[in-house]
Amino acid sequence: MEFITGLYLFVIIISIYLYSIFLLLLFKNRKELFNYNLSKENLPTVSILIPVYNEEKTIAGTINSVLNLDYPKDKIEIIVLNDGSTDNTERIARSFKEIKVITKPNSGKADSLNYGINIAKNEFIAAVDADCYHEKDALLKVINCFKEDPNIEAVTSAVRVKNQEKLLGKLQFIEYTLISWARKLLEFINSVYVTPGPLSVYRKSTLKKLGGFDKNNMTEDIELAWRILRNNHKIKMCLSAKVYTVVPEKFSKWWHQRLRWDIGGLQTFSKHKDTLGKTKYGMLGVWVAPFYLSSFILALLGFIVALYIIGGRIISKILLYFYSINTNSFTLEFKYLNLTPSIFTIFGLLLITIYLIYITFGLKMMDPGKIPTHRKFTLLVYMFFYLILYPLVFIQSLYLFFMNKTIKW
Repeated sequence: MEFITGLYLFVIIISIYLYSIFLLLLFKNRKELFNYNLSKENLPTVSILIPVYNEEKTIAGTINSVLNLDYPKDKIEIIVLNDGSTDNTERIARSFKEIKVITKPNSGKADSLNYGINIAKNEFIAAVDADCYHEKDALLKVINCFKEDPNIEAVTSAVRVKNQEKLLGKLQFIEYTLISWARKLLEFINSVYVTPGPLSVYRKSTLKKLGGFDKNNMTEDIELAWRILRNNHKIKMCLSAKVYTVVPEKFSKWWHQRLRWDIGGLQTFSKHKDTLGKTKYGMLGVWVAPFYLSSFILALLGFIVALYIIGGRIISKILLYFYSINTNSFTLEFKYLNLTPSIFTIFGLLLITIYLIYITFGLKMMDPGKIPTHRKFTLLVYMFFYLILYPLVFIQSLYLFFMNKTIKW
């Protein structure tokens, strides 16, 4: 068997295996996906930390969103951590008398959060990005999740996209929807490996014990989640607690954001690579670390296989074209219609079928009802164009990571 054929089958079979696991988790736990509790009895106190750097366009909306949360006002404090902004962020934040504003020299998001943890008065810490808008019951739903198990040390929310007017926003809507859905499925095997910034809540005692957020990691929310799992604690995902975030509308900003995500992921894996395959670290060792590593490997190998096959065909056609011109023997060939099934087509079609089932269930369960026509078009663009960008971003991320390059938040 040729090397490229073996590589192709390896990528296809492992991908089928991974998506099949997600579908099994769905069918086994489908009745528990959207469970939530709105009880207001015995609610703990919460300190809401909003780290911010040059967010004058969104900070007012975020603060209003937090102020309007359906949570007892005497049990929350709101602290805006102004990380040396050079625009009007501080002035806008200080116009809200109900909150506390701390201005400090620029030192990064993780360091700002750590500063906030040290001055926070309450027993729970909610980390909130400065460009997010919460449904009123989001915090209440998240906090009630902690009552289910004393070993739950963090609970995160479902991050959705606010600005969906442009095509890039629509594509990210599909992406974020599927990410939230997959994260909930991973909860059922205690493998939620990121506590994203729009709204994640932690026990303050746990944050203090673990030393807070890692200032040297570009994705401090991923690294902290891995540390929580490493210590055999639990992270829960409340799919019913919705938070809407502003996503990049320009391709250059989108690319920059994804570079930061990938480099941060590489930093996290590098820091915790010793957990790989080790049962003493629970699901971090036996699932999260292997899954994270395999995702990157599959993206790269899949890209290499596609480039080899498609690139090879293009080059051969170009050579044939010039040969035909030079020999004055131009011929028109129809070789692409091949109805004889092969191992390539069988496994390829099986993967596409499983993936279509996976994303269809995800989109329909997250947003009940028929998928609109415009969304179907966007879905095709997402599957056949948007996903191709992932390995391209990762290739540059690998280069920047090994060259020890940094990207600011």
